[in-house]
Amino acid sequence: MKLDLTVEDILEATNGVLIKGDIREKVDSISTDTRNINEDEVFIALKGEKFDGHDFVKDAILKGVKGIIINREIAVEGNIFVIRVQDTLKALQDIANYYRRKLKTKVIGVTGSSGKTTTKNLIGKLLSIVGKTYVSRENFNNEIGVPLSILDAEEDVDFLVLEMAMRNKGEISLLSKIAEPDIGVITNIGWAHIGRLGSREAIMEAKAEIFEHIKQDGVAILNNDDPFSMRIYEKLKIKKYTFGFDERSDLRGEIVEKNEENYLLKINFPDGKDIKLSLPIYPLNIYRNLLLSLLVLWVISPESVYSLEKDFYFDLPKQRLNLKRKENGLVIIDDTYNANPDSMRTAIEYLDLLKSSGRKIVLLGDMLELGDHSIDGHREVIEEVLKRNIDMAIFYGPEMRKALDTYQNLDKKRIYWSKDPEEIKSILKNSLCSGDTILVKGSRAMYMENFVKFLEDEL
Repeated sequence: MKLDLTVEDILEATNGVLIKGDIREKVDSISTDTRNINEDEVFIALKGEKFDGHDFVKDAILKGVKGIIINREIAVEGNIFVIRVQDTLKALQDIANYYRRKLKTKVIGVTGSSGKTTTKNLIGKLLSIVGKTYVSRENFNNEIGVPLSILDAEEDVDFLVLEMAMRNKGEISLLSKIAEPDIGVITNIGWAHIGRLGSREAIMEAKAEIFEHIKQDGVAILNNDDPFSMRIYEKLKIKKYTFGFDERSDLRGEIVEKNEENYLLKINFPDGKDIKLSLPIYPLNIYRNLLLSLLVLWVISPESVYSLEKDFYFDLPKQRLNLKRKENGLVIIDDTYNANPDSMRTAIEYLDLLKSSGRKIVLLGDMLELGDHSIDGHREVIEEVLKRNIDMAIFYGPEMRKALDTYQNLDKKRIYWSKDPEEIKSILKNSLCSGDTILVKGSRAMYMENFVKFLEDEL
C-alpha cells in the first residue's frame, strides 16, 4: 500500500518524538506483525495482554524495515528511523485517523448484532459498480483491525467499507472517532454480548455510538423492522433512512413471487421507483442485509441501483449458511462462524425453507456470552426448532442442557443431547442418511466446524 505519509506526518499525528532519522523519510506502509512484515515497511510495536511487540523489534529490523514506532527505550542499530510515543496502540489509531482525513473517499461504517460481515461484503460488491472500493478484511473490525483497514486503503479509493465490532460499551465510539464515517449503518440490535452489557437497551446504546463521530453531513441507515434500531432512529438529528419489510420503511422489500428455487424480491426506493431481483431462497434477515446495502448504493448513486440485473447474485461469507452437497446426497449447512439467538433463528428458518429429499436435522452447540440470559436465550432457540419443520435435533453443550431441563415430555426419538463430541459424532454416524439436510451452528468456542469436517470426511 502507498500511504504517502512522511515521518513528519507521523510525528504530527501522534505527538511522538523522533529519536533518530530524517523527518522527510517517506512512510508507505505500516505493519504490526513481524511474521508477515515486508521490507521497507514501518513496524509499530503494539503491546497486548499476552504479547509485547517490542520483543520483536530486532526481527523487524532484520527483515529490512525502514522505521519503528515504540513506547519505551530500545537500543536500535542500523539506518532506520525511530519514533517514540506514549502509547503505540493509540499512535496506530491516530495515524489511521490522520490518513483518513487525507483521503477523499467516502467511509461507510457497518455495525450491528448480526449480519455485519454479510452486509459489509454486499455494500462493497454494490459500490464497486460506482467506483474503486476497499472492504476491510474479515475480523479486521476492532481497535486494531479498523485502523489497519484504513491504512490498507490506497489514496485513490472512492469507497472504504469498514466493519465495526464491539464487546463493551465505548468501543464503537472509539472506532467511529478513528473512521469518521460518512454513512453509518446498523443491521439490527440483538442478543450478541448481552452477557457483558446486561440488556438489549445497553446493546442499543453501545451500537448507537457509531453516529457519535459521523461527518456533519453524514447519513444514518437503520432497520425499520427492529424496534430497538428505531429507538435510535427517533433520537438522531442527522439525515437518516430506514429499510425493511415494514410498509413504512423508506426502502421497502416485498416478496412478490415464490417457488421452490427462488424468490422474486421487489425493492421500493425512497424516490418512488422500484426494481425486482430474482434471488436464491434465504431467510428474511439475509434479505434485510441486502435491502440495507441497496439503500447505501441508492444514497450514493441512485441511478446505479436501477441498472442492476434482475438475476443479481451474491455469495455469503465463509461459514455463514454455506451449502455443502456431498456425492452421497447428504447436504450440510455450515453456519459455524458464531452464534447468538438471533442468528440461530435465522439459520433454523433457512433450513426450514430449503427443499430437501430427506429429513431436516439440526446440530446446535452452546451460545456463549449470554450471562444471566443464557437459559432464556437457549430456550428461544429450542422453541424455534420445535415450531419449525425439523425432524431431528441434536444439542451440544452444558448451556443447552440447562435449557432442555426446563422442558417436560420432550420427544426423545427426535431430540438428543450430549456434551461429548465423540458421542455427538456417533449419533451423527448412526442417524444420518442420504438426502438428509443438516444445519451445524454454535459459538466459536464450541468448535462446531470440527463436526462439519467430520461430516465431510467420515460420512
